[in-house]
Amino acid sequence: MSSKLYFKYGTLNSSKSSNLLMTAHNYESQGKRVLILKPKTDTRSTSNMVESRVGISHECIDISTNDNIINIIKENDNIINNPLHALLIEEAQFLSKEQVKQLHYIAHEMNIPVLAYGLKNTYIDGQLFEGSSALLFYADSLQEIKTVCQWCERKATQNLRVVDGKPIYDGEPIKIGDVLQSKEYYIPVCGHHYFNPKL
Repeated sequence: MSSKLYFKYGTLNSSKSSNLLMTAHNYESQGKRVLILKPKTDTRSTSNMVESRVGISHECIDISTNDNIINIIKENDNIINNPLHALLIEEAQFLSKEQVKQLHYIAHEMNIPVLAYGLKNTYIDGQLFEGSSALLFYADSLQEIKTVCQWCERKATQNLRVVDGKPIYDGEPIKIGDVLQSKEYYIPVCGHHYFNPKL
């Protein structure tokens, strides 16, 4: 029986990194070995580290969209003496479609559970990230990590990009930013406030 590929998604500021780090802690506290990968596209955090806004962190391997994740697993999985018990992916939305297919292979053919954490939506009206779109297709399990809209009590489902105090709905899909208010930042919002922001 093969393992599964999980996609755990949410908006910005929905504690995705914290969830990943707690999962890593749970495995490691039982003496089980995990490997964490993070796309180099994410420039907000320190190289080779996954960091949460709540102050916890863990070492990881930074990868580019050209890297073959299957090869990385083979290099880091000592099946006899120290096998991998899980592969965790931070910022999975930045993966390529081919890399997501590699995750599917790792789960089903190498029998290593894969837990991918990331955004589902870009800030662009109606557009998904390449990695998220592929994960929605290939994942065996979809799990939403929920948070609330900045301006009401409804569930946040969208990432609103704000530049110079104005909402932005088009442009390049990958624009690195954070939720701290500045010249350019993001706000997790519900469907209503995505198109009717209180700016």
